[in-house]
Amino acid sequence: MPGKNVHLSRSAFDKALEFKASKYYRLSIQLSQDGFSFCIYDNSRDKYSGIASWDFQEISNSYALHQLLKDFLPQNEWLSQTFEKTSIIFETPVSTLVPKALFTNEHAGDYLKFNHHLDQSLKINSDYLPLLEAENIWAIPQNISDLLSGVFPSAKIYHHSSSLIETILFQNKNKGADESVFVNVRKNWFDIVILKGNHLLLFNSFKYRTREDFIYFLIYVLEQLNLNPEEIDVTLMGEILKISSVYEITYKYVRNISFVRRHNNYQFSYIFDDFPEHFYFNLINLQQCGL
Repeated sequence: MPGKNVHLSRSAFDKALEFKASKYYRLSIQLSQDGFSFCIYDNSRDKYSGIASWDFQEISNSYALHQLLKDFLPQNEWLSQTFEKTSIIFETPVSTLVPKALFTNEHAGDYLKFNHHLDQSLKINSDYLPLLEAENIWAIPQNISDLLSGVFPSAKIYHHSSSLIETILFQNKNKGADESVFVNVRKNWFDIVILKGNHLLLFNSFKYRTREDFIYFLIYVLEQLNLNPEEIDVTLMGEILKISSVYEITYKYVRNISFVRRHNNYQFSYIFDDFPEHFYFNLINLQQCGL
Protein backbone atom coordinates (compact mmCIF):
# COMPACT_ATOMS: atom_id res chain seq x y z
CA MET A 1 0.00 0.00 0.00
CA PRO A 2 1.18 3.59 -0.60
CA GLY A 3 2.80 5.37 2.34
CA LYS A 4 1.36 8.19 4.43
CA ASN A 5 2.74 10.80 2.01
CA VAL A 6 0.87 9.33 -0.97
CA HIS A 7 -2.86 9.81 -1.52
CA LEU A 8 -4.82 8.38 -4.43
CA SER A 9 -6.99 11.05 -6.06
CA ARG A 10 -8.26 9.19 -9.14
CA SER A 11 -8.11 5.68 -10.59
CA ALA A 12 -10.30 4.59 -13.50
CA PHE A 13 -9.73 2.02 -16.25
CA ASP A 14 -11.88 0.88 -19.13
CA LYS A 15 -13.03 -2.71 -18.65
CA ALA A 16 -11.64 -3.53 -22.11
CA LEU A 17 -8.04 -2.88 -20.97
CA GLU A 18 -5.95 -6.02 -20.35
CA PHE A 19 -2.46 -6.36 -18.95
CA LYS A 20 -1.59 -8.98 -21.56
CA ALA A 21 -2.40 -6.52 -24.35
CA SER A 22 -0.20 -3.70 -23.01
CA LYS A 23 2.16 -3.94 -26.01
CA TYR A 24 -0.67 -2.30 -27.98
CA TYR A 25 -0.99 0.54 -25.47
CA ARG A 26 0.92 3.79 -24.94
CA LEU A 27 1.75 5.00 -21.43
CA SER A 28 2.01 8.69 -20.49
CA ILE A 29 3.40 9.72 -17.10
CA GLN A 30 3.52 13.08 -15.36
CA LEU A 31 5.78 13.48 -12.31
CA SER A 32 6.53 16.28 -9.86
CA GLN A 33 7.35 16.66 -6.19
CA ASP A 34 3.60 17.20 -5.71
CA GLY A 35 2.36 14.03 -7.34
CA PHE A 36 2.32 11.32 -9.98
CA SER A 37 -0.21 10.65 -12.74
CA PHE A 38 -0.43 8.33 -15.72
CA CYS A 39 -2.86 7.64 -18.51
CA ILE A 40 -3.13 4.80 -21.03
CA TYR A 41 -3.89 5.20 -24.71
CA ASP A 42 -5.22 2.02 -26.33
CA ASN A 43 -3.63 2.21 -29.78
CA SER A 44 -5.54 -0.85 -31.02
CA ARG A 45 -8.87 0.92 -30.44
CA ASP A 46 -7.56 4.48 -30.92
CA LYS A 47 -8.90 5.52 -27.54
CA TYR A 48 -7.75 6.91 -24.18
CA SER A 49 -8.82 4.19 -21.79
CA GLY A 50 -7.20 4.54 -18.36
CA ILE A 51 -6.03 7.17 -15.90
CA ALA A 52 -4.70 7.29 -12.34
CA SER A 53 -3.36 10.09 -10.15
CA TRP A 54 -1.78 10.44 -6.71
CA ASP A 55 -0.94 13.45 -4.57
CA PHE A 56 2.41 13.58 -2.77
CA GLN A 57 2.70 15.49 0.51
CA GLU A 58 5.72 16.79 2.42
CA ILE A 59 8.16 15.96 -0.38
CA SER A 60 10.58 18.89 -0.30
CA ASN A 61 13.67 17.67 -2.19
CA SER A 62 14.86 15.16 -4.77
CA TYR A 63 16.15 12.72 -2.15
CA ALA A 64 12.71 12.46 -0.53
CA LEU A 65 11.09 12.10 -3.94
CA HIS A 66 13.57 9.39 -4.93
CA GLN A 67 12.91 7.40 -1.75
CA LEU A 68 9.15 7.69 -2.22
CA LEU A 69 9.26 6.60 -5.87
CA LYS A 70 11.44 3.57 -5.05
CA ASP A 71 8.62 2.23 -2.89
CA PHE A 72 5.69 3.62 -4.85
CA LEU A 73 6.41 2.64 -8.47
CA PRO A 74 6.65 -1.18 -7.99
CA GLN A 75 3.26 -1.23 -6.25
CA ASN A 76 1.23 -0.42 -9.37
CA GLU A 77 0.74 -3.38 -11.69
CA TRP A 78 0.15 -1.24 -14.78
CA LEU A 79 3.54 0.46 -14.41
CA SER A 80 5.34 -2.87 -14.61
CA GLN A 81 3.86 -3.78 -18.01
CA THR A 82 5.61 -3.44 -21.39
CA PHE A 83 4.06 -0.74 -23.56
CA GLU A 84 4.34 0.12 -27.23
CA LYS A 85 5.61 3.54 -26.16
CA THR A 86 6.24 5.25 -22.83
CA SER A 87 6.60 9.01 -22.45
CA ILE A 88 7.28 10.93 -19.23
CA ILE A 89 6.99 14.62 -18.43
CA PHE A 90 8.80 15.98 -15.39
CA GLU A 91 7.61 19.20 -13.78
CA THR A 92 10.35 21.62 -12.73
CA PRO A 93 10.85 25.40 -13.00
CA VAL A 94 14.45 24.89 -14.14
CA SER A 95 14.16 25.37 -17.90
CA THR A 96 14.82 27.89 -20.65
CA LEU A 97 13.97 28.16 -24.35
CA VAL A 98 16.69 28.79 -26.94
CA PRO A 99 16.09 29.23 -30.70
CA LYS A 100 17.45 26.23 -32.60
CA ALA A 101 19.72 28.46 -34.70
CA LEU A 102 21.52 29.63 -31.53
CA PHE A 103 21.70 26.28 -29.74
CA THR A 104 24.80 24.14 -29.33
CA ASN A 105 24.59 21.05 -27.16
CA GLU A 106 27.96 21.57 -25.45
CA HIS A 107 26.76 24.90 -24.05
CA ALA A 108 23.35 23.67 -22.84
CA GLY A 109 24.30 24.12 -19.20
CA ASP A 110 25.58 27.64 -19.86
CA TYR A 111 22.19 28.68 -21.27
CA LEU A 112 20.45 27.45 -18.12
CA LYS A 113 22.90 29.28 -15.84
CA PHE A 114 21.67 32.62 -17.16
CA ASN A 115 18.39 32.11 -15.30
CA HIS A 116 18.95 29.33 -12.76
CA HIS A 117 21.38 28.18 -10.11
CA LEU A 118 22.68 24.72 -11.02
CA ASP A 119 24.42 22.21 -8.79
CA GLN A 120 26.22 18.96 -9.44
CA SER A 121 23.17 16.84 -8.60
CA LEU A 122 21.33 17.95 -11.75
CA LYS A 123 21.35 16.36 -15.19
CA ILE A 124 20.98 18.75 -18.13
CA ASN A 125 18.53 17.67 -20.86
CA SER A 126 17.12 19.37 -23.94
CA ASP A 127 13.93 18.79 -25.94
CA TYR A 128 13.60 19.91 -29.54
CA LEU A 129 10.26 21.61 -30.16
CA PRO A 130 9.62 21.32 -33.92
CA LEU A 131 6.68 23.72 -34.13
CA LEU A 132 8.59 26.34 -32.17
CA GLU A 133 11.94 25.56 -33.88
CA ALA A 134 13.63 25.85 -30.49
CA GLU A 135 15.38 23.77 -27.85
CA ASN A 136 13.90 23.59 -24.37
CA ILE A 137 16.87 23.15 -22.02
CA TRP A 138 16.02 21.86 -18.57
CA ALA A 139 17.42 20.07 -15.55
CA ILE A 140 16.30 17.01 -13.63
CA PRO A 141 17.89 15.61 -10.44
CA GLN A 142 20.32 12.88 -11.50
CA ASN A 143 18.92 10.39 -8.99
CA ILE A 144 15.38 10.85 -10.34
CA SER A 145 16.58 10.53 -13.93
CA ASP A 146 18.46 7.32 -13.09
CA LEU A 147 15.46 5.85 -11.27
CA LEU A 148 13.04 6.60 -14.11
CA SER A 149 15.47 5.18 -16.68
CA GLY A 150 15.80 2.03 -14.60
CA VAL A 151 12.08 1.46 -14.13
CA PHE A 152 11.10 2.61 -17.65
CA PRO A 153 14.19 1.82 -19.76
CA SER A 154 12.59 2.61 -23.13
CA ALA A 155 10.85 5.80 -22.02
CA LYS A 156 11.51 9.29 -23.35
CA ILE A 157 11.62 11.94 -20.62
CA TYR A 158 10.62 15.54 -21.41
CA HIS A 159 10.12 18.78 -19.57
CA HIS A 160 6.44 19.44 -18.89
CA SER A 161 6.52 22.75 -20.78
CA SER A 162 7.74 21.04 -23.95
CA SER A 163 4.54 19.06 -24.40
CA LEU A 164 2.42 21.96 -23.18
CA ILE A 165 3.83 24.47 -25.68
CA GLU A 166 3.81 22.06 -28.63
CA THR A 167 0.25 20.93 -27.91
CA ILE A 168 -1.07 24.48 -27.66
CA LEU A 169 0.76 25.50 -30.84
CA PHE A 170 -0.61 22.48 -32.72
CA GLN A 171 -4.19 22.85 -31.52
CA ASN A 172 -4.22 26.58 -32.32
CA LYS A 173 -2.30 26.57 -35.61
CA ASN A 174 -5.25 28.03 -37.52
CA LYS A 175 -5.94 30.86 -35.08
CA GLY A 176 -6.24 34.43 -36.28
CA ALA A 177 -3.59 37.08 -35.76
CA ASP A 178 -4.79 38.19 -32.30
CA GLU A 179 -3.19 37.27 -28.99
CA SER A 180 -4.50 34.31 -26.99
CA VAL A 181 -3.64 33.44 -23.39
CA PHE A 182 -3.52 29.87 -22.02
CA VAL A 183 -3.12 29.15 -18.31
CA ASN A 184 -2.19 25.66 -17.12
CA VAL A 185 -2.98 25.41 -13.40
CA ARG A 186 -0.99 23.03 -11.25
CA LYS A 187 -1.00 22.45 -7.48
CA ASN A 188 1.42 25.19 -6.46
CA TRP A 189 2.47 26.53 -9.86
CA PHE A 190 0.83 27.72 -13.01
CA ASP A 191 2.13 28.11 -16.56
CA ILE A 192 1.23 30.93 -18.93
CA VAL A 193 1.47 30.43 -22.69
CA ILE A 194 0.65 33.43 -24.87
CA LEU A 195 0.31 33.16 -28.63
CA LYS A 196 0.09 35.87 -31.24
CA GLY A 197 -1.61 34.11 -34.10
CA ASN A 198 0.21 30.77 -34.27
CA HIS A 199 3.51 32.12 -32.88
CA LEU A 200 4.70 31.86 -29.27
CA LEU A 201 4.86 35.28 -27.65
CA LEU A 202 5.61 34.19 -24.08
CA PHE A 203 5.99 31.19 -21.81
CA ASN A 204 6.58 31.42 -18.08
CA SER A 205 5.78 29.61 -14.84
CA PHE A 206 4.89 31.13 -11.49
CA LYS A 207 4.68 29.70 -7.99
CA TYR A 208 1.64 30.72 -5.98
CA ARG A 209 0.19 30.03 -2.54
CA THR A 210 -2.94 32.15 -2.52
CA ARG A 211 -5.49 33.28 -5.06
CA GLU A 212 -4.04 36.79 -4.71
CA ASP A 213 -0.64 35.47 -5.81
CA PHE A 214 -2.27 33.85 -8.81
CA ILE A 215 -4.11 36.90 -10.08
CA TYR A 216 -1.17 39.20 -9.35
CA PHE A 217 1.17 37.26 -11.64
CA LEU A 218 -1.46 36.80 -14.34
CA ILE A 219 -2.37 40.49 -14.48
CA TYR A 220 1.29 41.47 -14.30
CA VAL A 221 2.10 39.40 -17.39
CA LEU A 222 -0.86 40.82 -19.31
CA GLU A 223 0.15 44.37 -18.43
CA GLN A 224 3.75 43.80 -19.52
CA LEU A 225 2.48 42.77 -22.96
CA ASN A 226 -0.08 45.59 -23.09
CA LEU A 227 -2.97 43.13 -23.14
CA ASN A 228 -6.26 44.35 -21.73
CA PRO A 229 -7.72 41.89 -19.14
CA GLU A 230 -11.18 43.12 -20.11
CA GLU A 231 -10.72 42.10 -23.75
CA ILE A 232 -8.16 39.29 -24.05
CA ASP A 233 -9.32 35.65 -24.35
CA VAL A 234 -7.97 33.46 -21.55
CA THR A 235 -8.28 29.67 -21.72
CA LEU A 236 -7.86 27.69 -18.50
CA MET A 237 -6.70 24.09 -18.15
CA GLY A 238 -5.42 21.81 -15.43
CA GLU A 239 -6.34 21.67 -11.76
CA ILE A 240 -8.96 24.40 -11.48
CA LEU A 241 -12.71 24.33 -10.99
CA LYS A 242 -15.30 27.00 -11.68
CA ILE A 243 -16.30 26.92 -8.01
CA SER A 244 -12.72 27.54 -6.80
CA SER A 245 -11.49 30.79 -5.26
CA VAL A 246 -8.77 31.03 -7.93
CA TYR A 247 -11.39 30.99 -10.68
CA GLU A 248 -13.58 33.49 -8.84
CA ILE A 249 -10.81 36.07 -8.47
CA THR A 250 -9.65 35.50 -12.03
CA TYR A 251 -13.15 36.16 -13.35
CA LYS A 252 -13.26 39.36 -11.30
CA TYR A 253 -10.40 40.81 -13.35
CA VAL A 254 -10.51 38.84 -16.63
CA ARG A 255 -13.81 38.82 -18.43
CA ASN A 256 -13.34 36.42 -21.36
CA ILE A 257 -12.56 33.10 -19.68
CA SER A 258 -13.15 29.62 -21.03
CA PHE A 259 -11.97 26.09 -20.25
CA VAL A 260 -10.06 24.11 -22.82
CA ARG A 261 -11.94 21.27 -24.51
CA ARG A 262 -10.61 17.83 -25.38
CA HIS A 263 -9.42 17.69 -28.96
CA ASN A 264 -12.03 16.10 -31.22
CA ASN A 265 -9.34 14.15 -33.11
CA TYR A 266 -9.10 11.73 -30.17
CA GLN A 267 -11.54 9.26 -28.65
CA PHE A 268 -12.08 8.84 -24.92
CA SER A 269 -13.46 5.96 -22.90
CA TYR A 270 -16.57 6.43 -20.78
CA ILE A 271 -14.32 6.70 -17.70
CA PHE A 272 -13.27 10.19 -18.81
CA ASP A 273 -16.85 11.41 -18.38
CA ASP A 274 -16.32 11.49 -14.61
CA PHE A 275 -14.14 14.62 -14.52
CA PRO A 276 -13.96 17.94 -16.41
CA GLU A 277 -12.46 17.99 -19.90
CA HIS A 278 -9.76 20.51 -18.95
CA PHE A 279 -8.26 18.25 -16.25
CA TYR A 280 -4.97 16.45 -17.11
CA PHE A 281 -4.61 18.45 -20.34
CA ASN A 282 -0.83 18.11 -20.54
CA LEU A 283 -0.74 14.45 -19.54
CA ILE A 284 -3.45 13.41 -21.99
CA ASN A 285 -1.92 15.26 -24.95
CA LEU A 286 1.63 14.02 -24.35
CA GLN A 287 1.38 11.12 -26.83
CA GLN A 288 0.01 13.37 -29.58
CA CYS A 289 2.12 16.52 -29.23
CA GLY A 290 4.80 15.59 -31.79
CA LEU A 291 7.86 15.45 -29.51
